[in-house]
Amino acid sequence: MPKSHRQSVLLDTSFLITLYDTTRDNHENAKKYFKYFIASSIDMYISSIVASEYQQKGDINVIFNTNSFIDCPFNRGDGVIAGDFQKILSGRNPNDSRNAVKDDVKLLAQCANYEFDFIITDDASTLAKYCKRLYELGKIPTKSITMNEFDLSIFRDGQTSLLDSIED
Repeated sequence: MPKSHRQSVLLDTSFLITLYDTTRDNHENAKKYFKYFIASSIDMYISSIVASEYQQKGDINVIFNTNSFIDCPFNRGDGVIAGDFQKILSGRNPNDSRNAVKDDVKLLAQCANYEFDFIITDDASTLAKYCKRLYELGKIPTKSITMNEFDLSIFRDGQTSLLDSIED
C-alpha cells in the first residue's frame, strides 16, 4: 500500500470493541474519534491481525461490510520489521501478556511499513507505550491515540483550539 496524501489511522482491536460495545468505559470517546476520522477524511485501516482478534468477540465481516475501513494484510515485510521491533522491545514488562505483545509488535510493524500517521487503541499500558517508545527512537512515524480522553490536539502536533472544548 503506497502512502497517500491523506492522513491514516490503524485501528486496534480494543478500539473496535470499544466502538461497538456501548457498555465500555470509553465508548463515547471511540464514537467521537470515529466521527472525526470520517469528517476529516482520515483513512481507517484494519489489520488482518485485528480482524482475527475481533472475530473471537464478534463478526468482523459486519464491520468490513460498512465500507468504512480498508483491509491491511500482514505480510513478510511486516514480519521482518516485527522481529526487529521485538528485539528492541525485549525488555518489556514481565506482566505483559506474551500473546498480546506479539500482536502489538505486529501492528506496530505495519505502522512502520505503511507509514500510518496514527494508531488508536484503548490499551494505554502496552500498545500505546510501545508505540511511543518506537516513535521516540525514530523507528516509526506513528503516534498513538488512547481513548481515555477525546483530544484532537494530536492531529495538530499538540496544538489545541478553542473549538476543541466546545461540545456539539
